Amino acid sequence: MSGKKHVFKMIPGKEVFRKTPTTRIKWPEGNDPTMPIKKVELVSLDDKNDVVLGLLPIKLCSSSCLDSYICLEEENEGNLVAKDYKSDSNLDYVKGNHTFVYYGNELAKLSYTRELVQPFKTMCSSSIKSKKLEYKYVTWEDSDTGNNKYYFSDEAGNIIDSPDNEVLQDIMLYYGERHIRDVLLLLSNAFTKVFIQGLTDGQLKTLANTLSNEQLQKIIPELSSSQLQALAENLTDEQLQALVDHLTNHQLKTLAQELNPEKLQIIVPILNDTQLEALVRKLNSEQVKEILPHLKVDQFKALIKTLNDEQFTVLAKDLAEHHLTILSKELEGDQLKALVNSLQEDQLKDLVNKLDPEKLEAIAQDLTDSNRIQIIIKSLVDNPEKLQAFARNMSNEQFKELLDNIGAEELKDIIHKLPYEKVTAVIGDLGSKDQSKAIIDALKGELDEQSKQNKEMIEMLKQIKDDMPEIGQASDFTIVDINNDSLLFV
Repeated sequence: MSGKKHVFKMIPGKEVFRKTPTTRIKWPEGNDPTMPIKKVELVSLDDKNDVVLGLLPIKLCSSSCLDSYICLEEENEGNLVAKDYKSDSNLDYVKGNHTFVYYGNELAKLSYTRELVQPFKTMCSSSIKSKKLEYKYVTWEDSDTGNNKYYFSDEAGNIIDSPDNEVLQDIMLYYGERHIRDVLLLLSNAFTKVFIQGLTDGQLKTLANTLSNEQLQKIIPELSSSQLQALAENLTDEQLQALVDHLTNHQLKTLAQELNPEKLQIIVPILNDTQLEALVRKLNSEQVKEILPHLKVDQFKALIKTLNDEQFTVLAKDLAEHHLTILSKELEGDQLKALVNSLQEDQLKDLVNKLDPEKLEAIAQDLTDSNRIQIIIKSLVDNPEKLQAFARNMSNEQFKELLDNIGAEELKDIIHKLPYEKVTAVIGDLGSKDQSKAIIDALKGELDEQSKQNKEMIEMLKQIKDDMPEIGQASDFTIVDINNDSLLFV
């Protein structure tokens, strides 16, 4: 019905009793102040039209004064009463300073004002002004997008240009909110689905603003993906949190795919393990990356156990340091090996230094990427225990390839820290005799350096013995010569 017009005639409707004094209303001179106030009723001009708007609500609020409002509104019994509200109250119509009524049989607009009484600073003066109007018809121009228009018109639906149209638009939107809310409260579960399917995006926004969490939970399972998206964009953080447990797995996927990062940040941390697993199973690798920053530690631990190989590979490229710390403790077996093969160089260096020797032994057995092996070896140079654990469990073929490709300068820093038995097992099979010689020279250079240091130490100890004979005569102070070198035992 996009763009279709519905024309309604305005007539006096239900009388509203004045339960509290309304003498503050300034009626036009000559009007009988005892005449009844009646609501505006809208009657369709088309007998075949199934659209009924019924009675317009009466509710208007004053402007703020001393952090409070006064609103003139209907009670359940139809009485018209004045109520006080604080400025921070959650009013759904607090900006409505105007309303339309029939005073007797004449249409009038009521306007509520409230302001400080000068020169006093603690007194407010309130007044409701009335203005006689000549309008006879209202047109509703509906839209599938929810941007419905309401305006005063002639009998043919032609708009009458007037600032009162803006007031009418606000009142009709408020009426629509109340109508949808009341219908949902009355609908049985069997009819809710049928009702929800006909709501536009604009009406769904109304739902977000007017329904309680319990009422929203009732309609959530019946929403389509597009409706859910429209609704979720207008929910508060508190409402989103309350609804998560009532979403189907398909709806969770829809939210994760469509919501902005701020909304995702609200939803993802409160998912339980089952919901998270169901969500991840439906997402592609890039979508998994989107939810990664919003996961709590326990959720991240649960997440990594549900990822397939493709998701895991893509995810690995964007892991932060704290994620690597968690993975170094949680991952084992094939997932750990897959992670090692997926990380960028800096990430790989960070990870291997976090792994314990047992896990380094495990990944060494099947790792065949020579570049990654070199990265790991170089990263562990300053951690002899982990370096030995990794190198000792490499295959001889991979260890040989490592030695074949290691540079001369790096040899000097690394070779003496590698397992001696591993070096001797492959040194004769290296592809280059020059490389074998370089390794031997590096080892010899290290031994020579150690021998030089030992000799210097012995000379120092001898000097101590000569200078302090009482120490040299101690029973536990002995210098032993082995192969022309002196070793100290204390």
